[in-house]
Amino acid sequence: MSVKVKIKHLKPGTVFNAGPVAVRVLEHFADGKTLVITDECIADWPFTCQPFKPSRPEDWKPNDWRTSTLRADLNRDFLNSFDEAGGPILSENIISAEWDLTDSAGNNAYGSVTDKIGLLTEAMFRKYSEQGLLDLDDRWWWLITPDAGYSYSMLYVNTDGTLSDCDAYYSIMGVRPALYVESEIEVEMAGRD
Repeated sequence: MSVKVKIKHLKPGTVFNAGPVAVRVLEHFADGKTLVITDECIADWPFTCQPFKPSRPEDWKPNDWRTSTLRADLNRDFLNSFDEAGGPILSENIISAEWDLTDSAGNNAYGSVTDKIGLLTEAMFRKYSEQGLLDLDDRWWWLITPDAGYSYSMLYVNTDGTLSDCDAYYSIMGVRPALYVESEIEVEMAGRD
């Protein structure tokens, strides 16, 4: 037997079927949105693919989310998968949010960007990990936070929960998208018999 429950009533850490993927509740906000992350990696993917011929190679910074091919894929194909799945969350229920692109040393050369789909920042990962809300598995996965010392490098989460960095376009890491959804949406949850 299942029951319908509004997302805002699910405690952080709860996993529910969002349509194309299962997501985990991380935090509810007073403005009617809830931050969720996919419960598992949805793919193994480079942060960005090296362009065929950058017009000015010295200007190409693979660790910049604003020009990342992963960003484009998530905010096009992954976002569209919510409508294709026809589940409780549709693309219109995913709220555009500002994603902080501050690097691992606290520099904000890339500023921020507004997207419907993002990745956790280093600060978000630390916060929700310390609260015990992020299950780890045997896969490494990207964060949105650039490595401060090298414009080709991004932070990622190791299988043991520690953070490391690697080349954004050479390495294939797991992808766990994060998104803000409307808290009033009802989802099916297993009920008690």
